[in-house]
Amino acid sequence: MRKYISVILATFMIAGCSSIPPRQPPVCTASAMIGGQMTTVQIYDIKKINGQTKYRAGYPFNWKYVIRNNFSRSTCQ
Repeated sequence: MRKYISVILATFMIAGCSSIPPRQPPVCTASAMIGGQMTTVQIYDIKKINGQTKYRAGYPFNWKYVIRNNFSRSTCQ
């Protein structure tokens, strides 16, 4: 019975950590106006889709691809 419970707990722990993005250094930084304050956001990837540049932004954008127009300044090339 203990082995059964241990296997179930291990499965839940592994499944809970699967959504954490892999560690990688930021490519550049950008500034966004969030809640009336200028916030520095780390950018982890850049891609172009249909002529639009998208940044994979960290917190507070939750590592999602966001259109470049959401940022006022960036150090990205």
